[in-house]
Amino acid sequence: MAEKVAPRIPAGMRDIPPDAMLKRQYVLDVVRGVFEEFGFEPLQTSAVELAETLMGKYGPDAERLIYRAWYGEEPGGEFALRYDLSVPLSRFVAMNPDLPRPFKRYQIAPVWRADRPQKGRYREFFQCDVDIVGTASMMADAEIVAVTVEALQRLGFEGVTISINHRKLLDGIGQYAGVPDELRPGLYRSIDKLDKIGLEGVRRELMMVGVPSDPVQPLQRIARLAIQGKLALDDMRRAMIEDEGLDAELVDEVLDPLRAQVEDAIARKVPSGELQAVTREIVQEVAPGLRSYYGRRAAIIPEDVVNRLLDLLHISGPTREVLADLRARLGDYPRAVEGIDELEQMFLYLELYGVGEEAYSLNFAMVRGLEYYTGPIFETTVEKPKAMPSITGGGRYDELIGLFSDVTYPATGTSLGIERIIDAMDELGMFPPDIRSTTAEVMVAIFNEEVVEAALRIGTDLRRAGINTTVYYDYEVRLGDQLGYASAKGIPFVVIVGPDEVKRGEATVRRLGATRKDSEQRTVPMEKVAETIRSW
Repeated sequence: MAEKVAPRIPAGMRDIPPDAMLKRQYVLDVVRGVFEEFGFEPLQTSAVELAETLMGKYGPDAERLIYRAWYGEEPGGEFALRYDLSVPLSRFVAMNPDLPRPFKRYQIAPVWRADRPQKGRYREFFQCDVDIVGTASMMADAEIVAVTVEALQRLGFEGVTISINHRKLLDGIGQYAGVPDELRPGLYRSIDKLDKIGLEGVRRELMMVGVPSDPVQPLQRIARLAIQGKLALDDMRRAMIEDEGLDAELVDEVLDPLRAQVEDAIARKVPSGELQAVTREIVQEVAPGLRSYYGRRAAIIPEDVVNRLLDLLHISGPTREVLADLRARLGDYPRAVEGIDELEQMFLYLELYGVGEEAYSLNFAMVRGLEYYTGPIFETTVEKPKAMPSITGGGRYDELIGLFSDVTYPATGTSLGIERIIDAMDELGMFPPDIRSTTAEVMVAIFNEEVVEAALRIGTDLRRAGINTTVYYDYEVRLGDQLGYASAKGIPFVVIVGPDEVKRGEATVRRLGATRKDSEQRTVPMEKVAETIRSW
């Protein structure tokens, strides 16, 4: 006999019990219904892909989270679990060139990412994607936004706002500001944090773009030790050079401002729980010294370029006015103008799709992380019943399919954060009251062995009448315990047949209440059981 194994699952994985599955099923049915109203068709792709299919599509940070899969005793790198649903879709389209286009599909399926588990973040989770392949029309992008708004509103969310930006506009902003191509990714990452860290925080981040990460941790350690009193201020220079191995010329550039910042932190008596954040800010404050040192050795974003970028980020107002302002400033940059033209088309189509201006906004500080986006990008937040961070995200990816084929097709789509949506609806009590904890609407209790045949026939008749019915199998169990089981399961009706009822051709239908006093029952002819339950 095999040795017993402790029952457990890997970190970041989970089991979903039946009551939670029924809520999940409700959400997916609503979303699936909206997708199909717009003419999207279901697709299922393989959970296991060739590793070469996935690698090189997401960027290095994301690809570290891809699960590898193999069979047999020796690990191998040929296979991988899918990371998202967009790359498998692109592979599917490339393998099926005769698909009628535009091809409109949705897919609701699990994906796997070796991310750090935390509340609301799992390593196995469902994605809910809707995509259009085979058209470059901004009408398709507008339809993706319209589908998103309709699905979220149908689930009961209010204050839905979809932030919209355009990768071509972002590229144009980088060109306008004079940011070298190799520094653009750092530029976009910094701009993307505007809502979290504000303009001054973005300024500090931009000032560090191009500065290698090598000295950051050593400088933070020195600052932390000095703030904690474990390193004398006069000994900081020696420790940076001898203990941390930093170049003396670099140390001399940053020493005075670093010491000043440390002295200020000591005076403020920074709590230990805030030390990490404070030392990070301290290193950002010595950016001029780092820039002076590394500016002689590598490309960094010049300070006047940072100022021009921040000036653009100040632009706000109604969507059409913002686009007009951007067109006036970026008119000499063809890629930016192309992005502005496409956004104007998209906003016109949104109006025709019935999406009001209150449901979307132009946010050119919003940058989605995946590298394959080429056109409009979108991200959704909601305000009611509770303000929530991004719950959907997507965009246009016109070049991704071309990575699998000699022919590429334009494509656009979005992914609904179905796990976050379900968790929020559960937390906020947004599920309809008629969603129960079980699928069974009726339980047929079996009084004793003598009535088994009659009980099973009633169960069959109820199912044929369209009523979900389960039968309690063990007639040796007391009737009271059978009723207790039905109550614990949340089954609203119990049908009871005893020997006397069978002789009379009758059955007792009991509607279970919260307590015994709240319960009601009626004795009716067996052929009227289904009718009685439906009319109760």
